[in-house]
Amino acid sequence: MAITLEQAQAVQSVYINRKYFYKEQSDKYMIQFHLGNITREEWQVKRQEVKDMLPYPEGVDKEEALQMIRDEGWVE
Repeated sequence: MAITLEQAQAVQSVYINRKYFYKEQSDKYMIQFHLGNITREEWQVKRQEVKDMLPYPEGVDKEEALQMIRDEGWVE
């Protein structure tokens, strides 16, 4: 299935926003997990909250869309 520019841009937007929100909301839990202060499950719940907040568009292959962005020379 061919991906449209709009679909690729939508995937890129989610990708960038997830990176930001992982850093802001779940990375501190990852550190606490690695220090042994919380369980893996507690950390994964925080990661899942970001995924639930920022879902990728349905029916669009994430890797194909991001490759399209790279091929066009746009920054991820």
